[in-house]
Amino acid sequence: MSKEASLKFHMNLGMMIRSAHNSMTERFVQNVFKSGLDISMDQWLVLGPIWQLESPSQKDLGEICLRDKPTITRIIDSLEEKSLVVRVSDQIDHRINRVILTNAGKQLFYDVLPIMEKTREEVRGDIPEEEIEIFKNVLSKILKNLNS
Repeated sequence: MSKEASLKFHMNLGMMIRSAHNSMTERFVQNVFKSGLDISMDQWLVLGPIWQLESPSQKDLGEICLRDKPTITRIIDSLEEKSLVVRVSDQIDHRINRVILTNAGKQLFYDVLPIMEKTREEVRGDIPEEEIEIFKNVLSKILKNLNS
């Protein structure tokens, strides 16, 4: 493959990945809006690890969600304004803030789960599971190549 053809292929691949990501995010937001719930994709992506880990630190959330410190702080601030989470100082190291779901946050998490599942089904459509696994493996290899 020529250098020009290779560049065109990779630009198209990158654009396709970005376009698919943007379309999935847009579909999730549409589905959430239709259901009458109030949560953004960024907020959902942070809410999930908080629920799963029970009381992660802000730093841990940033690493898990692949967000820098100012971005994760902004997202947690917005979740806190909606009374979905609270920050508490770590009992051992008071410099560390732990993030905990409130009852309202837990309820919203459970309310959004079926919407996320609906969105996943819409994304997958009639794509066989084997093809999804191949796609995930290829994306993992791309990430490994870029992170090494």
